[in-house]
Amino acid sequence: MHILVTNDDGIESVGLWALAGALHEAGLGTVTIVAPLEEQSGMSMSLPPGPDHLLRAVEAPDPAHREITAFAYTGSPVGCVSVAMRSGVMPQPDVVISGINRGLNTGTNVMLSGTVGAAMIGALWGLPAMAVSQQFQGDAPMPWATAAWAAVRLFPLLEQVHERGPAVLNINVPHLHRVEEIRGIRQTQLSPFFYGHVIDMRADSADAEGFQRLHLRFVRERIPQFDEYSDDGAVRAGYVSVTPLAPMMGTLDLDLRKHF
Repeated sequence: MHILVTNDDGIESVGLWALAGALHEAGLGTVTIVAPLEEQSGMSMSLPPGPDHLLRAVEAPDPAHREITAFAYTGSPVGCVSVAMRSGVMPQPDVVISGINRGLNTGTNVMLSGTVGAAMIGALWGLPAMAVSQQFQGDAPMPWATAAWAAVRLFPLLEQVHERGPAVLNINVPHLHRVEEIRGIRQTQLSPFFYGHVIDMRADSADAEGFQRLHLRFVRERIPQFDEYSDDGAVRAGYVSVTPLAPMMGTLDLDLRKHF
């Protein structure tokens, strides 16, 4: 099995290498990384215009991972998956795993996430796909190993989900350094949380050229309480959240008669 690992935090992300290393060490298949050369957070399923982008091989930062083939790509996460599928530089992947993202991808935020976007395009290519994100808490060290453990533990679910059509397993992991502290693994639904409700924006006066500097701030005190069976609520209660996402919306029955 050939596993493609990608992300939106960039090729130098510690979480990316922790994920790839864990999959490799678990013996789940041959692991290849194709990740953005620079951070591409919030790119969703964007594929930037232009016919030419650059790809170069990179060396693993940890000698223990030198068996993992890795490439840096000057494009978006979706572009990274497209490279793996179409460039001929590597064998085509059988699975796409995106992450580990620094920060949750929950609620309506999944629509913005480059991490989820990469997994979504993998699902549309017809591959089993997973997005993995790790809660962060200020300047506290990131427990990458916990999210990597969750990805390996949940890897067998990909086959079950893939049998039901294009879908992504969206995994969000609480900020816990010891696996023993996790309360369990819970299937969840997206919370209704919308990031726009916690944003404040202030504009300075225009400068000599007519530009105004905008100052954006996330007001975390406005983050609401969440149902424990939503993805946001489950993670905050100490559970690993597993949310199946479908890139293709089901059919809606619309009454169009009065519009003709």
